[in-house]
Amino acid sequence: MTAGGSNDRGRRGYLSLEGVDLRHVHREWQLTNTVWALLQRLVALVLLLLALPLLLILYIPVRVSSKGSFLYTQERPGFLGRTFRIVKVRSMRVGADRNEDLQKGVTVDNPEVTRIGRFLRDSKIDELPQLWNVVRGDMEFVGPRPIAPKLNELLAEHIPGFNRRYLVKPGLTNISQVSVLENAIGDKTIEDWKLRFEGEEHYIQHKSISYDLILILMTVVFMLRKCWRRVARRGRD
Repeated sequence: MTAGGSNDRGRRGYLSLEGVDLRHVHREWQLTNTVWALLQRLVALVLLLLALPLLLILYIPVRVSSKGSFLYTQERPGFLGRTFRIVKVRSMRVGADRNEDLQKGVTVDNPEVTRIGRFLRDSKIDELPQLWNVVRGDMEFVGPRPIAPKLNELLAEHIPGFNRRYLVKPGLTNISQVSVLENAIGDKTIEDWKLRFEGEEHYIQHKSISYDLILILMTVVFMLRKCWRRVARRGRD
């Protein structure tokens, strides 16, 4: 696929990468077709199998919280802008994901988020099924978070070079996941994402196995601290 070519803009399921330097693609292709990439897919499969009991426990409260399926999928732009279907545990009421305003950002206290959904989103457990996307090769453990097409349109319009984030595969975590606690919405969305995109650009330019391992370790520590604070807060109450 060539940047900005007329065929690219006409191909179904692709973003336009006009103006994006695709010289990084060969480097990314090498990195994503190595033992490290295959190892990630194997580890993701093992983690997904280990997570099945937890997902089964959550099945009933999620189904009771509102009508709809336990899991749902959404189209997201991925590597080189090609769309794929991301898998999540449903944390919002049926039909909420079709609201274009909500596609640009949702806070955990939004009324469309179910009661169990607030816990799932805050703990990131709703994203566990994305391990399947890693197994399939749509995603990796580390990379830019896959975002809704409407949010991508907004950010690409206001942040120069934003589509450069698609020179690598989307990831389960990245530097903003462990440094920016909440997504800003409304008037603050653009500024919030400018900060996040700076971190993404740094990752793209320095992508390596060691960088991935550092961010994975930071994410594990971040999640453990978050769980500990939640338990401690309940203990005080």
